[in-house]
Amino acid sequence: MQAKGYSLVEMIVVMAIASVLLSIAVPSFTQSLTNSRVQAVAESIQSGLMRARSEAINRNAPMRFQLVSGIAGSCVKSATEGYWAVTQYTAVTNPVNTRGVPTGVCDKNPYTPPDQEEPCPATPAYTGNAASCTADPFIAYRSSGETITQVTVAGTPTIGSPAGFVVTFGPLGQLLASLEGAVPAASGSGVTYEVLVSPTAPATGRNWKIQVNQNGGIKLCDPGVAAGNALECK
Repeated sequence: MQAKGYSLVEMIVVMAIASVLLSIAVPSFTQSLTNSRVQAVAESIQSGLMRARSEAINRNAPMRFQLVSGIAGSCVKSATEGYWAVTQYTAVTNPVNTRGVPTGVCDKNPYTPPDQEEPCPATPAYTGNAASCTADPFIAYRSSGETITQVTVAGTPTIGSPAGFVVTFGPLGQLLASLEGAVPAASGSGVTYEVLVSPTAPATGRNWKIQVNQNGGIKLCDPGVAAGNALECK
């Protein structure tokens, strides 16, 4: 009995079919991966803003959310990175409060227990690798282990130098003036702050916006959906 095998023509047909299937599946998978990455960054920023607002209410103290260039000792304010930090501060008085500004100390571990009183005590009875209480502003931040690639972030408006995206919440969850200046003027829609998260060109895909309104309300929305959709940006 002669063993049956595949002819050259059959193999070519199978390879052609496989190539067609791959040409369909690979772009679809790539698109799905891009969309997932963009959504993950948008949800992380939304989570950080919500954390800042909830901590302001729970602690009865101003909380500051800001985008930063990274979670490292060289960090500065940013409006184009997906990394963020939530910090606490009181009014800028005498002594000047600097704990709400994580610039340059994003690599410091929080003291234990964290979130000490203002002004900082002269001899803190807690541990951490920050040089002093004033260098320990953190409430929460995006993990330095999370890598943000092929995602473009644009926060508006920006303040300070370098320009950064900063939102400050008060004890009632409302917006407050930041350390750098007043709350930006409200637009006609009532949206005061926005962060647009999108795929980095030439990649394409779904965009997301995080909007903060005048009362401190936070919404994750899709600028591409039609009016009346629950995810509509307003």
